[in-house]
Amino acid sequence: MDPTQQAELETALVLMSRAIRDKLDRVRIKLHLTEWQALSLDERARLRDARCETADEVARFDALVDELVHRRTGHAADRLSP
Repeated sequence: MDPTQQAELETALVLMSRAIRDKLDRVRIKLHLTEWQALSLDERARLRDARCETADEVARFDALVDELVHRRTGHAADRLSP
């Protein structure tokens, strides 16, 4: 896949952007591509647009990811080891 196609897919929220992966790393969540793609486009956009810098924002983002993944997949998101 060439870089243009990759950028188009990320823009369309089909794949997780680097920014989203960085946020997930910050909250120590491993989100699989199938889980990401189970989310609606609106839910993916919410995660993309959510702030995740201060302690409160990180906590809210963590809770949002947990809620969305559980709602769509029926299980909790995987956690990365410390």
